[in-house]
Amino acid sequence: MYRSPAKHLRIAGAIFWLLAAVSVFTIDGPFAEFDVSGVPGDLRRIVQLAEVFAHGAGITLILVAMWSLDRVRRSYLPRVCVVAFLPGIIATAAKLFVTRERPRSFEARAPAYESFLGLPGTLGVSELQSFPSGHTATAVGLAFGLSSLYPRGRYLFAGLALLAATQRVLFEAHFVSDTLVSAGIACFVAAALRDRLFWDARGLAPDIWR
Repeated sequence: MYRSPAKHLRIAGAIFWLLAAVSVFTIDGPFAEFDVSGVPGDLRRIVQLAEVFAHGAGITLILVAMWSLDRVRRSYLPRVCVVAFLPGIIATAAKLFVTRERPRSFEARAPAYESFLGLPGTLGVSELQSFPSGHTATAVGLAFGLSSLYPRGRYLFAGLALLAATQRVLFEAHFVSDTLVSAGIACFVAAALRDRLFWDARGLAPDIWR
């Protein structure tokens, strides 16, 4: 089985994002105060639409397009689903253990630690399920999955995942640290599974695989 040296980079990336989450934790509040109305309309709309890359319905449409346009890679669809949705499932499960207010219902000037309301998590109350971001975890996982099959688009997919995470912050669904932790979760999943699921995909485009 092919073992990509990039696996170590993904593990390092996971550690980086988790450490980044810790480093920005104290300034989560000020970030949450950002007024999205000050962003130019077209740019704001682009960021808002980026949620499609992190939403189940949007991902389904992407997979349908892949099925319709690329017969060679159809057999990889279930693998893309695993890499995309497993980080989101893990992030969603984490919400059952941690209760955190979403930025839109939290007093941004208060210390960030006050947004955590204790353990366990609150089932069924969306406003208390900020940590971590399931959308971001799914978007980053999807970027890894698609990049495995379409290496030339890896920067595009990474950019879309970044926009999706930005959308969650700007529209007060999550704190910055929530999205960074989720990116770390997706990196760990990719490090554990990507080579096992996509090692044979190198033969699809050996001239562009890196």
